[in-house]
Amino acid sequence: MNQVPITALLAPLRQALASHKQIILEAPTGAGKSTALPLAMLDWPELDGKILMLEPRRVAARSVARFIAAQRGCELGAEVGYRVRGDSKVSRHTRLEVVTEGILTRMIQDDPELSGIALIIFDEIHERHLSTDLGLALALEVQSSLRDDLGILAMSATLSGLPLTTLMPDAKLLQSEGRSFPVTLGYSAPGKRDWLEHMGASLLELLSGKVMLPEGVAAGTVLAFLPGKAEIERLAGFIAERLGERLNDIAICPLYGELGNAEQDRALSPDPSGRRKLVLATNLAESSLTIDGVTLVVDSGLVRQAAFNPRTGVSRLALRRISQASSTQRAGRAGRLAPGYCLRLWSQEEQDRMAKAEEPEIARGELVSMALECAAWGVRAFGELPLLSPAPSVNETLAWELLHNLELVDAERKLTPLGREAHKLGCHPRLAHMLLKSRLLARELDDPLLAPLACVLAAILEGRGLPRLGADISNYLRFGTTGQSAQQVRQWLAKLGLSADLAQVQCEAHPRDMGLLLALAFPDRIALARGQQGFLLANGTGVSLDESDPLSQAPMLVVADFGETEGRSSGRIWLAADFDPRWLDGPLAFLTLEHDHSGFDEAKGRFVAERQLKLGQLVLKRTQLQSVPRALKTAAWLDRIRSKGLSQLNLDEDFQQICQRLVLAAELLGGDWPDCSEQGLLARLEQWLAPYLEQVNNLEQLKALNCARLLEQGLNWQQKQLLDEVLPTHYPMATGTRAPIRYEADGRALLRVRLQEAYGMAQTPVLAQGRLKLTMELLSPAQRPLALTADLASFWAGPYVEVKKEMRGRYPKHLWPDDPAGTLPTKFTKKKTLANSAD
Repeated sequence: MNQVPITALLAPLRQALASHKQIILEAPTGAGKSTALPLAMLDWPELDGKILMLEPRRVAARSVARFIAAQRGCELGAEVGYRVRGDSKVSRHTRLEVVTEGILTRMIQDDPELSGIALIIFDEIHERHLSTDLGLALALEVQSSLRDDLGILAMSATLSGLPLTTLMPDAKLLQSEGRSFPVTLGYSAPGKRDWLEHMGASLLELLSGKVMLPEGVAAGTVLAFLPGKAEIERLAGFIAERLGERLNDIAICPLYGELGNAEQDRALSPDPSGRRKLVLATNLAESSLTIDGVTLVVDSGLVRQAAFNPRTGVSRLALRRISQASSTQRAGRAGRLAPGYCLRLWSQEEQDRMAKAEEPEIARGELVSMALECAAWGVRAFGELPLLSPAPSVNETLAWELLHNLELVDAERKLTPLGREAHKLGCHPRLAHMLLKSRLLARELDDPLLAPLACVLAAILEGRGLPRLGADISNYLRFGTTGQSAQQVRQWLAKLGLSADLAQVQCEAHPRDMGLLLALAFPDRIALARGQQGFLLANGTGVSLDESDPLSQAPMLVVADFGETEGRSSGRIWLAADFDPRWLDGPLAFLTLEHDHSGFDEAKGRFVAERQLKLGQLVLKRTQLQSVPRALKTAAWLDRIRSKGLSQLNLDEDFQQICQRLVLAAELLGGDWPDCSEQGLLARLEQWLAPYLEQVNNLEQLKALNCARLLEQGLNWQQKQLLDEVLPTHYPMATGTRAPIRYEADGRALLRVRLQEAYGMAQTPVLAQGRLKLTMELLSPAQRPLALTADLASFWAGPYVEVKKEMRGRYPKHLWPDDPAGTLPTKFTKKKTLANSAD
């Protein structure tokens, strides 16, 4: 094998393995870490046992294993082999086994001591696939508690943004040089042009030799990165049509996950006829794969990623801009074999704005299968495992809730007997529940075809690349009974201890049974028709079907698959079955719940109460209750107030004032005062409002409640006394007047009083034990504002002189002394004041 940059690290790595059982290796694309390194390790006798290498993708696992086997001169499956889902080439002589897609996790679960395994290599760990993160966490647990001699080698193209050193602080860190050959970068943004058309034109220019390549770059294989299968097929057609006769000189090779092994091998290997190749690939070609003769890369800069929506419970594929790290990986593909050139179909400015790294799958993906693996391992929360990144709490909670609803874990998140069987099946927990329950129901219903039909439906749901034949899953039965799907069906039947004639299953399957079976897998997606608005799922999501689809007229459905589309208020159903509601009176009765409900009838202006039979958020049956229980009524009022806000209540001036006083008390005095923000008041409705709602029957009575008094009654005796003392509602003037204090939202306390009643006050009064100065609004004898001051002494010394000049002529019967601070206050005219003083 030719020298690659990783060769320089072989000796240091070998030394490190002798003293460290955890090693982190950073080596950029093209360094040879996926091939040259494991190839060399096969000759290290101190590695007494098998080497496992985890590759994130199946095509990479097969390609890497085949390449290393060829370099060793051995047959694939002998000394070097691979094991991926549905395909394996290993033997008892295999010393290097390349695995992927949860295979490592399954091996650890089946044999926690990993008997006979000397070293686990985690390749391309920077891609942050969920199975890789989980596999690393379980391997670290095994190493720390069961196998302190187990070696763990984590390899990444970059450590930027990757908390590997934090997770493995004692690991030896080794770093390799970059790619073997330089790669020149070019930028070409599409502007207003359609990006796919721009990409096609750019590729045609490269293939026709119209682009002057950098010096030293040969016109070799062109590798183009696209978001997905649909874009690859469109672009292949676009280029083939425009190449015309020149197509005979170009081999257009698609490369994506759904392709069969032969088609993938065609993309990776030299063309048998010696033609130049154009490989149209998804992001699976970013790393690990060695594609023959690549010197040119054209990058769309786009990826189609699945993101789980906790609100709807489905993952939606969305077109996204790749990260800077991903763009570096893609460009590096051009420099593995010789100097290369990468054309990026965006601008340099856009490159600078791109995210540094991709978001890990654990942060955006569905976590149900991971939760089942955790339960099988004996942990009750993801946080108990040494994971590179935490999972979003809402996604994790939903995953555990679904497992509980499927009866796979109990309330303490421990595997149930059904959960243990489901884990052994090795498929998605939804499908596992359907398969296992179908076997039980087949006996109860005396239907020998029920479990085989469940296996066929599971194969359809796991299938890829199915044509669109409408939403009815019965249209796809033939795809579940032939080819690789049929092989998978027979494997599941064997695990269930059953056998069946699949042709008979296809011919005799009843649509009613399909609805029952899908409901076992997707109880949260049983759907009820709601007229022009389509259907409502049990999880509360709205979905719809094309009016031309026969299932659109069904009163109930079970939706196996639906998609979210930007700009649409409801999801679009892709795959479903008609559902017979009578199943809910029989084998699916456990899904329903009887519930007493009370709500406000807007049309009638009052509350109504009913007993509802519910399936999730679907109301299947309603029975009117003759009287409204008090507890129901109170709960319904609280729900209404929370949904519509505090505006439903009497929030008069008295209410605003008690709230402002409580806010000031908390700010100035500290202590445990009630939170009077809207959020705080809503959160505490049960404490201060609920006890007074039992006799409230309509909105008029609700508005009549004195909420200020109710809020004040919620204070304890000490709080009430202290509040009245330090932040009173009135201030006692020397004249005997109880002047009102208004507490403002800006924190001021405003005292409104006639100016003559403030005579004799040398300083501004204070509240809250001296922490709050009153702001005095001084009024004329006619109660008109004259001045606003928080510094009474300064007012008397200055502005008062001008006020006195102006007001003395307007109100000659009232006192306007030259020394207001030394004059007795009065609330009367000059004559009456003098008369009172004479008495």
